[in-house]
Amino acid sequence: MLLTFTLLLLLVLLSRFLEERFKLPFALGAITLAYVADSGFHLEILGEHFPEVVYLMLPLILIPDVLGVSRAEIRENRGALLYLALVAVVVSIGAAAGITYLVLPENAPGFAALLALFAPLMATDVVSVSSIFARFRLPERLKVYAEGESLFNDIVAMTLFFFIALPLLEGQTGSLPALQLTLAKTVLLSLAIGVLVGLAGYYLFKFFNESLEQFLTIYLMATLAFALCEHYGASGILGVVVAILLFRYLFDKEGHYKRISLDRLYRSFNHESASERNFRAYRKEAHYIGLFANGVVFIAIASVVDLGLMAAHAVEIVAVFLLTTWVRFMVIAPMMAWKDHPMRWTTALTLGGMKGGLAIIMAFALPEGYAYREEFMAIIVGVVILSLFVNTLALTLFLRFQADAFALDKASEIYANPGDHYGHRRLKHTLAVDPDSGAYNALLFEEMIEKQIAEAQRYHTDFVLLAFDHPRPATVARDALPLLRQSDLVGRLGNQRYAILAGHTDLEAAMNIAQKLRRCLNGRHIGIAEYAPGDTLGMLYDKLEDALASEKPIDVEV
Repeated sequence: MLLTFTLLLLLVLLSRFLEERFKLPFALGAITLAYVADSGFHLEILGEHFPEVVYLMLPLILIPDVLGVSRAEIRENRGALLYLALVAVVVSIGAAAGITYLVLPENAPGFAALLALFAPLMATDVVSVSSIFARFRLPERLKVYAEGESLFNDIVAMTLFFFIALPLLEGQTGSLPALQLTLAKTVLLSLAIGVLVGLAGYYLFKFFNESLEQFLTIYLMATLAFALCEHYGASGILGVVVAILLFRYLFDKEGHYKRISLDRLYRSFNHESASERNFRAYRKEAHYIGLFANGVVFIAIASVVDLGLMAAHAVEIVAVFLLTTWVRFMVIAPMMAWKDHPMRWTTALTLGGMKGGLAIIMAFALPEGYAYREEFMAIIVGVVILSLFVNTLALTLFLRFQADAFALDKASEIYANPGDHYGHRRLKHTLAVDPDSGAYNALLFEEMIEKQIAEAQRYHTDFVLLAFDHPRPATVARDALPLLRQSDLVGRLGNQRYAILAGHTDLEAAMNIAQKLRRCLNGRHIGIAEYAPGDTLGMLYDKLEDALASEKPIDVEV
């Protein structure tokens, strides 16, 4: 067991090295290295207990994704996410089953069998999609579509598989109203467990004052929600998502509840449980743990691959892979057209349909003695492996090939006012320096910050970001820029928001810059974000948002 754990650590570390140094996607590196290692070190223990391994890792994988979910983005894009995560999954399964009947009118299995085959293949892997999208400058809305779909369609796919397909395969007959009632009970029970565990976890989190106990409470909450849902026949993933979302909502609203007459209850809700700074640290640590857990799942996938069985069903694997990819494209395209997004968004989301460990869990759950069990397991595992290799490489190449076009989409998203549609020709002129303010375009400024992050990680240097809002670009150019050092860089974060990247700068020097800026900008509020080891671009921007939301004249987030 100790040797197996040591190998897991080594394989995850090597996979991260290949990703950072050679841009090889993490999933591909982990699976390839694990398959090679399995030939010499025998990792079959992971294959023998594959469902248990994935169930153990699943809450750890979900936590950073759910903690990073923006309620505002979900609310703004709820129609699109509902379509992608629910309607598209149901329509895709129906379309794939219908095409199978047309192609194999006499040999096609029944409805329950086709549902058991195609439902697992509609669950996409959120970590694989997020890790690839994070390496490119893509519109935030496209990222929300991809990550939100990957997070929520797992719930729909697993619910359809475990609560409709499996009962039908096991001979439990029922009418359509009975199936609808079963689904309703499952969803309501999952929601109830998630809400209760989320509330309990929130108050347990508030009970502790030390960071370690608070951090462990978040994991206890997620694993408890998952375990209770699984024990009572509900959806574990839905329970975890609801619990963490509720916990995050209560945490964000601390101190902002409407006053009520029960003063003790009021104080209990408004009592601050942890600082936003600590919570950002929790998210950072959760990201690392989630990365390791995801690596364990990919390594475990390699240990269940039976190349001989997959080769025997190679034609079926390729056919199902092509069918599900084509169906995915056809159901995504109408929504992209409705939202007036370019066709490249449809292609990116289609290629972002990589499958993961959840699909294989469902394959392992097929009843023993079921006539198609071996064939379906080979097809599902084969499609998972094929999608991880083909889709990951194709998506990476496509995003690189379309990098300029997506950069223009992102620029349009950043600079366009509601109802103001910039053309690509005009956008190209904004991709350097704003002539009014003298500030770098947001896209180039992001590149500069990421280069500074890489330098800070390598050479252990300090830097800070200072941000302020200003409606008049010409005033920024006249008043702010002459105060800065030659090494300082100014960029736009939005229509009226600017930031200064001050490299090799500690907090004391940053405060001096901020005080000078306030005097020259007529006392405008200044937000400061200090880089901490492990911070990403998104985390630094979160710090700036928190600092700018403060009522202090100059607020610092570290």
